[in-house]
Amino acid sequence: MTTPIVAPAGFVPTIGIAFSGQSGAEWVDRDNPLPTCEPSFRGAVPIVPGVSQTPRRGIAIACTGTGAVRLKLADGSEITLPVSPGLSIFPFQVQTLVPAGTTAIVTCHNLI
Repeated sequence: MTTPIVAPAGFVPTIGIAFSGQSGAEWVDRDNPLPTCEPSFRGAVPIVPGVSQTPRRGIAIACTGTGAVRLKLADGSEITLPVSPGLSIFPFQVQTLVPAGTTAIVTCHNLI
């Protein structure tokens, strides 16, 4: 089924994305995934708990048990996140891992 999308569109279905040009809209599905312009991460900088560093594009948290991680973000605010065993990647710009409030055993890296 083809649904034309006319600009400016008042509504675009969540399974379609509009491209400029003569190609019109393309359906988004398993065989035609949503395109992205976000480049992959190219590096990682270990985070030492309590030590501030330059915030990067994201953070990787490797955890060995359930608990919480308290992070100080680029603007100085703090957030406590629940974590469980495994790897989690968040799009947060993190200055440091705050020891007070972190109950999980984790290894954290700022992603570049």
